Amino acid sequence: MVSFPIPPSLKLRRISRGGLEPALSVAEWGGVKKQKYQINFAKLHTFFTFPLTPPTPSLEKRGKKARGGKRVKGVSLIRLNPIIIAMKVIISKTTFITGKVLVPASKSQTIRGLVFALLASGQSILTNPLNSEDTEIAIKVCRALGAKIILKKNKIKFHHSGLSVKPKVNTGNSGITTRFILPILGLRKNHTRPSVFNCGSQMRARPIKALVIALNNLGMEIQYLKKSGQCPLLVKGKLVGGDVEVDGTTSQYLSSLLISLPLVEKNSIVRVKNLHERPYVEMTLKWLDDLGIKYFHKKLGQTDIYKIPGKQTYSQFQKCIPGDFSSASTLIVASCLLGKKVVIEGLDLNDQQGDKKIIDILQKMGAKIEIFKSKLIINQSKGLRGMKIDANSIPDLVPTLAVLGTQAKGRTQILNVQQARIKETDRLHSMTVGLRVLGAKIQELSDGLVVYKSDLKGAKVKGFNDHRTVMALTLAGMLAEGKTIISDAQAINKTFPNFFIVMKKLGVNLKIL
Repeated sequence: MVSFPIPPSLKLRRISRGGLEPALSVAEWGGVKKQKYQINFAKLHTFFTFPLTPPTPSLEKRGKKARGGKRVKGVSLIRLNPIIIAMKVIISKTTFITGKVLVPASKSQTIRGLVFALLASGQSILTNPLNSEDTEIAIKVCRALGAKIILKKNKIKFHHSGLSVKPKVNTGNSGITTRFILPILGLRKNHTRPSVFNCGSQMRARPIKALVIALNNLGMEIQYLKKSGQCPLLVKGKLVGGDVEVDGTTSQYLSSLLISLPLVEKNSIVRVKNLHERPYVEMTLKWLDDLGIKYFHKKLGQTDIYKIPGKQTYSQFQKCIPGDFSSASTLIVASCLLGKKVVIEGLDLNDQQGDKKIIDILQKMGAKIEIFKSKLIINQSKGLRGMKIDANSIPDLVPTLAVLGTQAKGRTQILNVQQARIKETDRLHSMTVGLRVLGAKIQELSDGLVVYKSDLKGAKVKGFNDHRTVMALTLAGMLAEGKTIISDAQAINKTFPNFFIVMKKLGVNLKIL
């Protein structure tokens, strides 16, 4: 197992009977002398795996030890919660990577599984779910809506027998959870009771207005509590169905309606113009197919029309979550550029994930990838050629594709992906800024990027608190001469908490600050 020294900047909170106490750094905790205990920080290295339930460090006093919050006479017990504030990572130029890696489970599939389990009667089971910040938020929200959830190793057991809701629901910075859960509030038993629906500051900057308009037209009563077009919202009223049009800039609006509308009283028709990110909708439709839900789809010009009969039900199910091509994309590209037999396992090429297109793109650029049923074997490919890429269906690949473009002959055009500007950050801008600082020749367009083959040099770059940007810039740092320091490295917790451990295991020269 690969571990890192504990950085003095690592922040911890003490959880006491009075609630969360102010955060202190490791150095500050070690210097606290007024407390009647000492903290064995040797136990903290596993924090870098970021499990859903962090391990509790051992507590020592007068030779006695206590763990896990159990009370031992004469020992004041605490639990410590890791909260990373402005974590940084230093990446040094890497000559090659090698080894075997199992990619994390798909975030999109895991959260869809949680939401469908929330709406299904009986007990549903998800195996191989993603363990990350976003899924932790989704589980918390499902519990707030009345679900009984048991977390076991590599498995989630989910029992639900009816929706209810607490007066306040907070979906954090998870965009998919925010948009999928909002319509579900119109299906709860106590739908006449107002509920305050809020999210994190990062998510409040992302659009939700088009979904709110659609839901109000479908019977719900949603009001903005502060700024128009943003959470927090006051939500009440019943989702009854009907005829509605919704914006197609993000596929999550449509998917959220496709998930909830089969359960309402009326039949519904949903029209979407200029639908982006189509593979994510196909992923949702595959879930509906597997769960026996009826719907009808046709396309007229640039408009997709979905007819959804009401009064349907979801039955309990079991689902194994496949690996995440979005998270794997950085590993796949890194292996094509620096690999000495890298084996990437856990991927299902038959899954609906659009980001599996990264393999096809790399092959067209000249990469050689050995493809098997559930794994890839990759060695370094030289002489990759730039190309034009329509990235409309693969916005999460944009950061990694931008770095790939710096290593390909000629120019690489990444086009038709304006929705990349409304993710966790404006990814067209974040990658333009980051790669320019590293010496890349890159042009930012209104709907994409043009990247030219460039020699990269290490520098300090911003991670923009975006997991995809941080992972892509890590790859850039591996290719750059010298050292690259990336801020906001804690953003990886959103989808790939073990990213730095995996990269270090493959041979990447990195250090966490």
